[in-house]
Amino acid sequence: MSYCVNSNCANPNNEPFATNCASCGSNLKLRNRYRASKPLGKGGFGATFLAADEGLPGFPSCVVKQLRPNTQSPSVLKMARDLFEREAFTLGKIGSHPQIPRLLDYFEEDNNFYLVQEFVDGETLKQEFERRGAFSEIDIRKILTEIFPALGFMHENGVIHRDIKPANIMRRKQDGQLVLIDFGAVSSQINKPSADEDPSGLLTNFAIGTPGFAPPEQMAMRPVYSSDLYATAMTCLYLMTGRSPKDLPHDPYTGEINWKSQVKLSDRLRVVFEKLLQQSVSQRYRSAEEAFKALESGVTVEEPPKPTFSPSSSSAIAANNSPYTNQSRTSSGSSNTQAPNSRIQSQRYGGQGSYNDSGMLTTGNTRSTTRNSNNTNELKGGRRVIVEYGQGKRNFANQDYSKGSFGSATLAGIVMSRSKLVEADFCNSDLTGASFQGANLSQARLNSANLREAKMQRAILIKSDLGSASMILADLREANLQSAYMSKADLSGANLSGANLKGAYLNQANLNGTNLCGADLKGAKISDEQLAQAKTNWGTIRPDGSKRLF
Repeated sequence: MSYCVNSNCANPNNEPFATNCASCGSNLKLRNRYRASKPLGKGGFGATFLAADEGLPGFPSCVVKQLRPNTQSPSVLKMARDLFEREAFTLGKIGSHPQIPRLLDYFEEDNNFYLVQEFVDGETLKQEFERRGAFSEIDIRKILTEIFPALGFMHENGVIHRDIKPANIMRRKQDGQLVLIDFGAVSSQINKPSADEDPSGLLTNFAIGTPGFAPPEQMAMRPVYSSDLYATAMTCLYLMTGRSPKDLPHDPYTGEINWKSQVKLSDRLRVVFEKLLQQSVSQRYRSAEEAFKALESGVTVEEPPKPTFSPSSSSAIAANNSPYTNQSRTSSGSSNTQAPNSRIQSQRYGGQGSYNDSGMLTTGNTRSTTRNSNNTNELKGGRRVIVEYGQGKRNFANQDYSKGSFGSATLAGIVMSRSKLVEADFCNSDLTGASFQGANLSQARLNSANLREAKMQRAILIKSDLGSASMILADLREANLQSAYMSKADLSGANLSGANLKGAYLNQANLNGTNLCGADLKGAKISDEQLAQAKTNWGTIRPDGSKRLF
């Protein structure tokens, strides 16, 4: 059967190979390739359909998700388009994990936006509960052991799922592994629109999650990584009791769920749930990795260890037999309220030494960055940033480090050469003339930042967000910008010769006079018109992998 995806169609069912809908006349093949066969669900953001990919042999199944703006006003459509592009970028970034469906395609058609994802054949945990009844503590421990590593990978990539619930966790039929599905409410922490920018409610309706399973801060549109941990615990309560969170008793003064009278748990698991279900973000686990370790050891970590970035820390972690150490991906929980585990930071950075007050890489038994000053507020510039980063801080937006004080977003001329600032947040900051030569800014948030004339030679900016950043005349020679998000960035006159731009998203970026000689743009999202504005040579690798012959 062919199913019409037009939301206004009176009779969407059609013959299997029909070209147009018999009822409303709409084209039944999206992008002349994807044919919907039945609806899987619908909500405020749009609808989800099971479809066949007729562009591949055998017409394999896939899932098509349709985002329908609730108005056709140009401003809302523009906002929806920006959200959609960022959503696709985010899903493409995390789809390499075996417990997250891969993003196969995305496109716009008739003012609707479509995401095409891998189809996961299986049964949701909600369906499994309805079939077999309540889950035991052993079952719940297995679920948490599988879900925490997947959440940790997502959070490491700056992504909050925002809609964890029994219906959005699938047990794959092929291997019995749990898979996180329905990222319709997924949100990157990067450059979220404010309520004032969304008067129609389009974005708010799209990303708020499910009441009851979502914690208070998420319902207030301030989600953090531990919001997913709270929702995971709520999901487990449902699986053990069969009761929706709204049906569980709660304390009328604190709002906390009185769940302990509803389930019988061992002391170890009860302690884990107590921390997962805290109303206050500061009282929960800071990361999925920390929650996983507590689940395995029964130890609740109260304070993060001070960062040392030492080789011994790295080897100690490597010796730990857990999904977080057997894989290279770990969860850092890099929001303002969740300081990352410094031992994991040491492992991720290779344990090759430490960073001094100026952010310079040193080796040997160098003092920890947290010991460089008894009064951090007395420091300024790059020294203060690196010390605070070592203490777990990640948000440096809207701050003035020029005089050791806070206020206007002034970081102009800051020197951070060779510093390690993975996942640091410099959104909207003035970084004019700043020096980040050789710095590691992977997954950093630099959207809308002023990086005019910044020195960023050989900097690592893998998967960083540079959307709408001003990078006029910036020096990015041999920088690694693989999979970076650079939509609408102003790179006019910038030097990106020899830069790695594989898979970078450069849609609508200003490349007037940009030096792309010898740059690798394989798989990058960039138009021929943009390339024509830039300086290229025979060494420039184009998006299709080819080189110029002249």
